[in-house]
Amino acid sequence: MTDLAYLGRDLDLGFILNEAGQVSVMPYSHVDLKPTPRAGVMPSAVDIGIVQGKAALAQALIMRLMTERGELEGLGHPDYGSRHHSLIGEPNIERNRNLVKLYILECVREEPRVERVVSLEVTLGVGRENRDKVDVRLGVKFKGAPDVTILVLPFSFRGPLE
Repeated sequence: MTDLAYLGRDLDLGFILNEAGQVSVMPYSHVDLKPTPRAGVMPSAVDIGIVQGKAALAQALIMRLMTERGELEGLGHPDYGSRHHSLIGEPNIERNRNLVKLYILECVREEPRVERVVSLEVTLGVGRENRDKVDVRLGVKFKGAPDVTILVLPFSFRGPLE
């Protein structure tokens, strides 16, 4: 299946670079709806941008991981999100990095458009100033997509990243 339209369409939040799902901005930076120039209209106008296919699913996965599990319970989605946020304030030790992996795997498993997780690595931040940070490198195979999509997400045991 080469048509990836079933992966969905969504409003563009500004951190997906292209249709392949490459991330242009760190997902935990400030995101907002991305305006897109409307073609063929005078005077020029803008619309809300749209992402689709693998880019839409990559964005959806990032948003799922950015959301704390239970945060959307009041909207009827008690299991949406990830539990790795509960590790903020804990030391950056192997046990807690393994919990980050576990919680991310639990979260990604809930996304029905993901066929399987191909790889998941949690690596230490480099340098003394990054001792509380890790990079999460997640390789996922989307259903029907021919290749693997790689997402690299930052996480800090100290708290929200700026």
